[in-house]
Amino acid sequence: MDFFGPRPDSALVELAQTAQADAKESEDSSYAQLRRTQSEELFAEINRLCGLEEDGQVPDTCVIDDTDPAGPAGSREDAVAQLVELAEKAPEDSRPLLIDQAIALADGNAALPETPDEDMLGEARGLLEFEYSTVYGLDVAEAHGADVDTVAHEELIVQLQEFIGEDAPVADPAYTATWPDDSTAQEFADELVQSSRDSFEAAAVTAQDSQWRSWLIHAAAKL
Repeated sequence: MDFFGPRPDSALVELAQTAQADAKESEDSSYAQLRRTQSEELFAEINRLCGLEEDGQVPDTCVIDDTDPAGPAGSREDAVAQLVELAEKAPEDSRPLLIDQAIALADGNAALPETPDEDMLGEARGLLEFEYSTVYGLDVAEAHGADVDTVAHEELIVQLQEFIGEDAPVADPAYTATWPDDSTAQEFADELVQSSRDSFEAAAVTAQDSQWRSWLIHAAAKL
């Protein structure tokens, strides 16, 4: 019966063991703690996919032998690259976790694809429009006393405009947004920034091109 039981996903096992090795070997305490947490999340995800027996234990076929763990990634950049690469091989419903972990590690700097396809360009246009409205909303929030920083958003706007080229949409003179009831200007601004970050993260989860996914991850990390 064990032979026919569920097996741990190989991509998730590799990621979990690499994060575990980083946590053990890194001399940077904050990075080590982050990677330890990520390792625990990944092992938990492996167990979730495997399921539990009636006694609450992981099936024997899903028990991972950690006596020969993977080596460390070596750097944050390498860890992000591994997450981007293996996100394609991991189960689809595990991808949001991997993208979230990559964003936590990313430094915000990545190159855009040189030869985008129409799907990328269409998505880029939507993200650009969203950033236009975000910056407009942040300016309104600032006028009402919020402490805002639009630099990262403006940098992303320029990158997206150059990526799309001459067909890039231009910003509208004004945008509308619903100010949540009982929210302060600062809360409104924080929600706008989070929505912007979420839009890039969601695009990274569904991206089909690894370089485009990498840029989207780094874009979310900027915000």
